[in-house]
Amino acid sequence: MNLPTQTFLRLLVILLLWADRRCSALKWLALYKNKQRHWNSTQHCVKSRQYGLVSNQIKICKQHLDLMPTVRLSTKMAVETCQTQFSDRRWNCSSAGLAPKLSRDLTTGTREQAYVYAVSSASLVHAVARACSIGVTTKCSCGALPNSPPDGDFKWGGCGDDVQFGLLFSDIFTEAPMTKKGKRKTGKKAAINRHNNNAGRRVVANSLTTACKCHGVSGSCSIKTCWRALPDFDKIGATLKKQYAVAVEVAYRRVNKVKQFIPLNPQIRNIRGDELLYYTKSPDYCNPDKKTGSVGTTGRFCDIESKGSGGCLSMCCGRGYTSFTMEIIERCECKYYWCCYVKCKECPKTLHLNQCR
Repeated sequence: MNLPTQTFLRLLVILLLWADRRCSALKWLALYKNKQRHWNSTQHCVKSRQYGLVSNQIKICKQHLDLMPTVRLSTKMAVETCQTQFSDRRWNCSSAGLAPKLSRDLTTGTREQAYVYAVSSASLVHAVARACSIGVTTKCSCGALPNSPPDGDFKWGGCGDDVQFGLLFSDIFTEAPMTKKGKRKTGKKAAINRHNNNAGRRVVANSLTTACKCHGVSGSCSIKTCWRALPDFDKIGATLKKQYAVAVEVAYRRVNKVKQFIPLNPQIRNIRGDELLYYTKSPDYCNPDKKTGSVGTTGRFCDIESKGSGGCLSMCCGRGYTSFTMEIIERCECKYYWCCYVKCKECPKTLHLNQCR
């Protein structure tokens, strides 16, 4: 191969990688870095381009200024939930915190990408639905009460989370980067990101529970009012982590003149709407590798007694680990004194830690 041909191929690879990242619809997660508390000017939307918002999302921002602090909150929820759920894994979701710059673990169709798309879409539904019920915006309010009669000794009432509006807003906002001139982008990447966004939203919609409040004299429960409410978001993040563990590997093929995802496992015939999909196998994330987005596990802490993903055998990838102790001082034996302060003692504590080599 001559030199000009090698140079051309290198440039082609660079352009493909650049386009791969440029087309990512996850850049808006960088909003959690935005310190803007009050969005009272459309200029705040324009300036948010540096935090990953595309033109379509900026238009939505201008139309929903009152909801933008909630959108920012949702990105913080998504990143923190992802990093908490995967804190004991080789892949610890640190790459989500790099937005708007994204490494290839979040741009090449991996199961990690599937999780981050799902959790970010789900967090937006959750945050907006809650914001509606507490009166943050006039564009929505309480969730609709069930049409069916109560199944128990209570009556429907109160103010539930407006999940329907949350689903609608999340769909519009997360789909915006995958829409051009009013038309949805086609292709494998857009299709799988769209599916995983929808999967995250479905998990939220299916997570509604019944919350109740008692009314009566002296704390009695002579009257009980109930409504439909969402659980804390960490529970939804945990549900999505289970979906991540059983994510379906697929190929994008033409069937009856229509391209669709086909499971590579022949035993899987139908793909459910709440299942996560991926088409690129993940690396083991043991060693640093910029090409795959792996930061490696050297220096990570591990549990010597665990045989699971957070155990030293798995986390350290067979390289071994270093054990050491650390002395810390923590508050203990705290007492409340009238009025009005708390007094604590300082107690030494020894931590036994293990760190991957």
